[in-house]
Amino acid sequence: MPHSSPGGLLVAATPDRAEAQFYPWGGWSNAQPWQQQKQPRRVRRAPRQYVEPTNEKPTAALPKPSGPLVIVVSLNRQTLTVYDDGKQIARSPISSGKSSNPTPTGVFSILEKKQRHFSNLYNGAPMPFMQRLTNSGIAFHAGELPGYPASHGCIRLPYSFARNLFEITDVGARVIVSNDDLTPVQFNSPDLINPLPAEVAHDAAGNAMQTASAGGVSDLLISRANAATASQTLTRGMAASFRSNERNRLANGVTEAENAKAAADEQVTAATKAVQDAKEAIKTARAEDARLAKSVRTTAASAAKETKSFKALTARLAKIDASKLDAEALEKQSANELAEEKKMVDAVEAAAAAKKAATEQAAKTKQAIADAAALEKARKIAADDAKQAETVVADARKALAGADALEQRKDMPVSVFISAKTGRLTAKLGFVEVIDTPITIADEGQPIGTHVLTATHFTEGDRNLRWNAVTMGPNSSTPAYSSRKRRHLDEEYVRSAGHNTDPAHALERIQIPHDVSVKLAELMKPGSSFIISDFPLSRETSERTEFVVEPWRSRPDSSYYRYY
Repeated sequence: MPHSSPGGLLVAATPDRAEAQFYPWGGWSNAQPWQQQKQPRRVRRAPRQYVEPTNEKPTAALPKPSGPLVIVVSLNRQTLTVYDDGKQIARSPISSGKSSNPTPTGVFSILEKKQRHFSNLYNGAPMPFMQRLTNSGIAFHAGELPGYPASHGCIRLPYSFARNLFEITDVGARVIVSNDDLTPVQFNSPDLINPLPAEVAHDAAGNAMQTASAGGVSDLLISRANAATASQTLTRGMAASFRSNERNRLANGVTEAENAKAAADEQVTAATKAVQDAKEAIKTARAEDARLAKSVRTTAASAAKETKSFKALTARLAKIDASKLDAEALEKQSANELAEEKKMVDAVEAAAAAKKAATEQAAKTKQAIADAAALEKARKIAADDAKQAETVVADARKALAGADALEQRKDMPVSVFISAKTGRLTAKLGFVEVIDTPITIADEGQPIGTHVLTATHFTEGDRNLRWNAVTMGPNSSTPAYSSRKRRHLDEEYVRSAGHNTDPAHALERIQIPHDVSVKLAELMKPGSSFIISDFPLSRETSERTEFVVEPWRSRPDSSYYRYY
C-alpha cells in the first residue's frame, strides 16, 4: 500500500521481501545471497635457475693442488689469481661490488661451499658454485661479467672457471682481497717457528745430534728451557708428553676452580640468609620501636593527667582551713593526698621507664641497621668473589677445551693470528680456537704491516718448512672526522704501515711466550700460516670461521658502512 511521507515523498510497500540492499563489500545489488568466492589455487613458483651461458669460452680444468692454495683478488685489475705452492696456476677476470656495494678488502678464507645456492638477500638470485667468504654474504660465485664492478659485493666469476675453481678448493683455503695485484714470494726468517723433529737423531757413536735447522725455533726453545732439559733436543713426542701433563694440570685446575666456585656460592648463600635475618631483625626492632613509642605517649599522658589531678587536689586542700577540721577529717584528707601523690609518682616513673626503654630500643634498632649494612656489604663482596670464581671456572674450562681441541685436531695445519692492535696471539685448528695469549711487540705503537705467511711444504726431510709471504699495502684510511659512532673495535682508526713494510722485520719485533712456541712448533706443518696485522680481528671472525681481517672497516668513508 502506498504511503505518503510528511514531505510529500511517496513510498510504496509490497509484501515481497526486499532484494535490493547495500552490501558492506560495496555497491547495491539484487543478487542472490552472498557466497565467498573461491580463491584460485596458488601455484608455487619454482626457484630461479641459472642457465650456463652458451657463448662463454670454456676454460681448461685446473690442476690438482700440490700444496695449500692462496687465492688473490685484485679489485683494481678485476682479476682473481690462484697460487699453488707460490706458483700461479690460474687467472680469471671477475666482477666485484659496485661503488654502492663495494667488495670488502682483507684476509679471508672459504667458509662454505654449495654447488647450487640462491641468495637470501637479493630475491633468491642464483649463485652457482658458491664459495662463502664472510657470514654477512660475500662469496665467490658464477655470474655475469660486464667488464666492470657490478655486483652487490660478491665476486662474480665466469661460469666454467667458477666450476673448475669449485672442484679444487677446500673449506679453509686462504683468500686475500686487495686493491693491488699481490703475488706470493718465497720467504725465510730465523724468527719463524720451525716444526719439531719427530725424534732425536744419533751419530755413529750413539750421541744425540741436533736435528733442527740452525737458527730454527727448536734451538731457540732449547736455549730458553730449564737446566734439566737444556741438553736435550725437543721432539714431537716430548712436546706431546708436555702437552699431556699440561692437560692434566688444566683438568685439575678446572676441578679446583669449580670447588672454589662452590665454596663461594655457599658463602653467598650464607651471606644472603644472614642479610635476610638481619632485615627481619630490623623489622622486629622497628615494630618494638613503634610499640614502645606508643607506650611512651600513653604513660606520658597518664603522668600528665595524674600530675594535673594531684595539683588540683593540693590546690583544693590549700583552701581548706585545717583548724576547723577534726582529727578524723584531717586523717582522711591526708590519706587522700598521699594516695593521689603515689598515683602521680607511679605514673611519672612509668613514663620515665617507658622513655628509657624506648631510647634503649632505638639504639638496638640503629645497631641492627648497622649490622645489616655490614652484612649486605659482606654479601656483595661474597657475590663479587663468586662472580670472579665463575670467570675463573669459565677460563679454566675454555683452556681445557682448547687443550682437548688441540689434541683432537693436532694433525691439522695451524693458523696463527697476531694483532698489534690488541697485543694478542690467537691460534686455530680448523675453525676451533686452541690458543689465545698475550704477546709482546717491540716498538709499541709503530705499524707492523699486514702479512700472510703460508707454509707450503717440508724441507730437509721434516725438519724445516718452506714459506711464502704476501704483504698487503697500506690502508687508505686517515684519522678524518666522522660523525658516525664507532661501535666495534675493528672500526677504530689504526695507523697502518707503508709500502716498504717487511715481514722479516715484523717477526723480529714479536716475542712469543716459550710454552706457546713449543705448542706451535709441534703443530707446524705444510698448510700452516701466520697472519700478522696492525688491525684486530674483524667481527666476521666467529666459531664457524677462520681469521678474518678487514682493514677497510676503519675507514671514514660512509659508503663502506653498509656492512655490519
